[in-house]
Amino acid sequence: MAASQRSSGRAFRRYFLWLAVPFTVAMLLVSFLNTWVNPLWLTPAPWSDPGFAEYKPIHKYPRSGKAGLVRSGKWDTVMLGSSRVDIAFDPTLPQWQGRKVANLALRGGTLNEHLAMLTYAASHQKIDLAIIGIDLADVTNPITIPAGSGFDESPLAESNDEVERELRYISGVSTFVQTVKCMNYRFGKKPRLAAYSPEGQWVRQLDKRPLRQVLEKESFRWVDIFTRQRKASLEVKTAKTDALHGILKLCREKNIRLILCIPPNHAAYLTGFRLKHDPDPCFRTDRDAFTKVLADEAAAHPGGPQVELWDFNDFHPLNCEPLPPDSDHFAQYWADGTHALPSLGKTMLSRMMGWPVEDPKGADYGEKLDRSTLDARIQHIADGYERYKIEHPEDYRWVQENMEKFDR
Repeated sequence: MAASQRSSGRAFRRYFLWLAVPFTVAMLLVSFLNTWVNPLWLTPAPWSDPGFAEYKPIHKYPRSGKAGLVRSGKWDTVMLGSSRVDIAFDPTLPQWQGRKVANLALRGGTLNEHLAMLTYAASHQKIDLAIIGIDLADVTNPITIPAGSGFDESPLAESNDEVERELRYISGVSTFVQTVKCMNYRFGKKPRLAAYSPEGQWVRQLDKRPLRQVLEKESFRWVDIFTRQRKASLEVKTAKTDALHGILKLCREKNIRLILCIPPNHAAYLTGFRLKHDPDPCFRTDRDAFTKVLADEAAAHPGGPQVELWDFNDFHPLNCEPLPPDSDHFAQYWADGTHALPSLGKTMLSRMMGWPVEDPKGADYGEKLDRSTLDARIQHIADGYERYKIEHPEDYRWVQENMEKFDR
């Protein structure tokens, strides 16, 4: 009986080793490949190959990928916001003069996510400058973390088991899938660069449709959706203003210079809100909330650093760029109704940073906004709308015709 038990034990051990050894070898190989390729910037190692920098497919997991950039790089300047910043703000401009700049903006990003990203960046890097785009309509939107955004799987989210999460990044199947994709981008039969640059800007795989088509099929549809939501409620959400307070507090404590900006929309998009009878087409509610947070923080901390809020969202001529005919794929400054191209982003950065403005049309682009200038700013926007109708009558009629489709 004893001999039989010993024989069974040896057979079990052989069987276990037969299973365990190949599994262990496979896991070690996967872990090596995941750290060698470092597809989402999350698994840097001494043997990581920098040759993959232009091929990382972080567009599928931007929250993880941008957090990975924080881990894998050396930065002193970060730019945060939604896809408006993601596309428009170039971290490689020569005007940065040696600064190490990362574009950490997130598609669909909210104020709550901006705070999470800035907190993560400030805990891993010596950041001394943050430029953050804060979108109109965010403070009245109850969504703090967009569903399905990948935030909870990223290092930005608090975790009860960080060891398990890190092991998943190193040895997980989902990371390995991105490793294979990254290797295919670089070594496949048809190599192609990734959507994002190594500094985090969304520079490739953008919408190639004509501007008018994107406005007609998407931008105006969102105007209709947003206006219906805003007619139901324009309540400023405490979770959003608390997040903005948190951003200012973090920058004050970490001695980070903070510049906030309201990114622009094209005049055609802004016109849609007025034609749909939006209850607050100048977005005074949002601007009031932004400036109140800044004023409250300044009053509570009179010795703290000054925070600038730049407002680019109006009917300035750059935002009223004539709509090209359908046969033209690109405007000079606009990808669609809500996303400015880097050509306009450069002017925005130049104005905020005090660089020479190379585009003569942009010398007066944007205004600093605070409580004392709020009323004048709202009137300026209202006057700009009336001027747009007169100076761009064909574009205005085209917007009218398209917005009327939603009333049928």
